[in-house]
Amino acid sequence: MQNKKSILNNGKYILIAVILIFAIGAGILNYFYNKENTISIPSVSKEVADNKEDQKEETVIAPEEKWKTYTSNALGFSIKYPEMVYGVYKCSPQKPFYVPLKIFEDEENGIVYLTQEYYYSDWDSKLQNNTGSCKKIINSLESLNEQKAIVVDVNGKVSLNSNPFLTRVFVIKNIKNDIELDEFIKDNYGSGCFVNSKKPLGENGVYEIEIKGEDWGKADLGATNCPRNYTYKILYAPEKNKLMSVNLGQECGFGTQYISEESYKCYDEEMIDSFKFE
Repeated sequence: MQNKKSILNNGKYILIAVILIFAIGAGILNYFYNKENTISIPSVSKEVADNKEDQKEETVIAPEEKWKTYTSNALGFSIKYPEMVYGVYKCSPQKPFYVPLKIFEDEENGIVYLTQEYYYSDWDSKLQNNTGSCKKIINSLESLNEQKAIVVDVNGKVSLNSNPFLTRVFVIKNIKNDIELDEFIKDNYGSGCFVNSKKPLGENGVYEIEIKGEDWGKADLGATNCPRNYTYKILYAPEKNKLMSVNLGQECGFGTQYISEESYKCYDEEMIDSFKFE
């Protein structure tokens, strides 16, 4: 009787041991299975988080709006312009900043450049690619003349209305009569262009010139002899024999940082309206 009880006890222990072994084995198998089939999701490091923050659009406090007046005794005009405008940073990541405006005068050719004093870029114009090295590009009369010289118009010659990067080009010419005015329009705006109207601006003897193409409505934009796909301003003072021409492009050239439509300000129109023949 005692032996039978002992045998039962031993059998019980053996069964418990088998169950334990089975449970341990199942646990080990389950561990390795989950390890092989689980996708690890790493936590975002502080460095990555900081980089994401850097990629957000930054803003800077705009400086107090101040205007300067530039007067050219040699070319006989004056113009007002804002002291600081929002700059261009053509590198990554973007860095907002404001930059002074500067005027360069090419008296010999009657050309005046109104441009940002400098900008940042990693573009190499000679290699025609990004260098990866961000550089501060400082404008000068020589560099602006070089940029302008490589821009050729539809007639196969250098256009007086072409603009270097971030620059407004004012052309100041001595014009004695309507014949010379018409020649200027054809030479610089297209052989098919002519003076359509002269709008008087106040009582100062200055007229705003509107041009028109002789083949407008007959030819496509790419085939016309008077192509117009940008805003321009031509002022003519017959009594002073003076003309001013400027290509204003298709969008604002100088303004504040664009944060919202309500806060944004473009200075182009105000500058042009301040132009005077002296």
